[in-house]
Amino acid sequence: MLARRILRALSGKLPLLLCAAFFLAATGYPLALLLLQSVFPGFLGGRWDGFLDPYRRMLATPDIVRMLWNSLAWAGSVTVVSWVFGIPCGYLLARTDLPGKLWARLTLLVPIMTPPYIAALSYILIMQEGGFADIVLGGVPGGARALFFSFWGVTLVMALSSYGYVALAVEASLRSLPTRLEDAAAVLGADWRARARHILLPLLLPAILNSGLLVFLEALSNFGVPAVLGTRSNLPLLPAEIFYLVTSWPVDLPLATSLSSLLCLFALVSLYASRWLGARGGRAAHRPGVSRLVRLKRGWTVAGWCFFGGLFAAAAVLPYTAMVLTSLAERWGGGFPGLTLRHYAALFEPGSRGMGALATSAGLSFAAATTCVFVGGYVAYVSVRAEGPLQKVVDGLALLPRVLPKIVMAVALILAWNAPWVRIDVYNTVWMLLLAYVVIYITDALNYANASLRSVDERLENAAAVLGASPLTVFRRIVLPQLRPALVAAWLTTFIVCMRELVASILLLPPGVDTTATFIFNQFEQGDISAAMAMATVTILVSSAVLIAFQMKQNERAG
Repeated sequence: MLARRILRALSGKLPLLLCAAFFLAATGYPLALLLLQSVFPGFLGGRWDGFLDPYRRMLATPDIVRMLWNSLAWAGSVTVVSWVFGIPCGYLLARTDLPGKLWARLTLLVPIMTPPYIAALSYILIMQEGGFADIVLGGVPGGARALFFSFWGVTLVMALSSYGYVALAVEASLRSLPTRLEDAAAVLGADWRARARHILLPLLLPAILNSGLLVFLEALSNFGVPAVLGTRSNLPLLPAEIFYLVTSWPVDLPLATSLSSLLCLFALVSLYASRWLGARGGRAAHRPGVSRLVRLKRGWTVAGWCFFGGLFAAAAVLPYTAMVLTSLAERWGGGFPGLTLRHYAALFEPGSRGMGALATSAGLSFAAATTCVFVGGYVAYVSVRAEGPLQKVVDGLALLPRVLPKIVMAVALILAWNAPWVRIDVYNTVWMLLLAYVVIYITDALNYANASLRSVDERLENAAAVLGASPLTVFRRIVLPQLRPALVAAWLTTFIVCMRELVASILLLPPGVDTTATFIFNQFEQGDISAAMAMATVTILVSSAVLIAFQMKQNERAG
């Protein structure tokens, strides 16, 4: 009888147990190996000696301590600059009658769609000696070039790729906040500074902190900008150092895993600090209401559009122009280069390395997006409809790939699937990269599905269950059709980010295979800059074409 009760209880929890097992295998097991390897450097060889030796080596190396400080200071500076750029943009979109808001919002989305490492490569082409700035302006002052190739130049490039997240989060939060409290304060004589400090900022604090956390984690884990621009600016940062420890001979896995563990710690501390501050500052409840738009005078309207236009020019127009012109450059001389299409022709030549990279990226991105949508949608459904401690475990494991740096997950996956006891030949194959894409980006699909599921009525599911439908049938016949818009958005997002993914690709791809991102990175480093920029242009065009095609399909269905 006891055995039957246990089996009956487990059968009811079977979908949740399967989800927990999936995340334990995909996320928990690799991260546990990462931690053990950083504490016991001989762990993979079956030895338990050398306890904490990698951490002692790390603390005894002044350059690594400086890297730790640089990484935290840089990620914090990127966050602050993104707040400076993004908060005014969000306010102008949500609370003013600024004309042309659709186009203003587009100026925020284009930089978000642009991979930061491509923006960094383009800015190098603009600001380097003999670059586009020298050609167009007749020369750049040495002080301006030195400032760009420094801590603040690297910060600016990353912030220009990130401020859109802050602006959109602030806009969404402000649209949900009524203006009653601000109006009451104005009637009582409070000026705009007092209203902003005592009313708006406390109510906006959760949105500001959450968007700031996203930017901070993205900067802390970003590999492309530190590897491309940081090395040229004498700014050593942790992700680039971890990469070189894993890929350069002699490979130093213990030190790489100890640095990765520190990045994990910084990310988790940042997450919980942000939540704690948001809970303390954002407790004030408010009821929905009408938000009154501030009427802008002509001068302020012009200033607002100059602000949007200036940021858009710096974040998209300048780097895109440099990228396209370089992809068309025939030769470089004393002036403007001659133009040609031969780099694109070489890219699309059958059997070429560039064509292989495009095919590999497109195939992997399609497979990863499809897998993330189906697995992530089912996990979200099971998690939202369940309760109890096991559900919290699943939620926690599902959150980890989103908040942990991507390079940390990549190193953890290397350890997990290259361990001596693993008999499945996955490492050094493209299947390894597909697994990494799914593990790293499945959280996006989970977030989309979670948000949609919480607004779906459970009565249809309950009725189908009463009539004898299995949980899988309920999910396939009832839940999936209701989730379709959210899952389409999740598929689209995952496909685009996988098409441009760099850090997992460059660490996990087998020899002789390229993705679009590794092709761009390697060609730039090897000096074939025009070929790199041609691939960057094609990658962005493919991502944009997929986005436009899905949008047109959605409009047809809506019509």
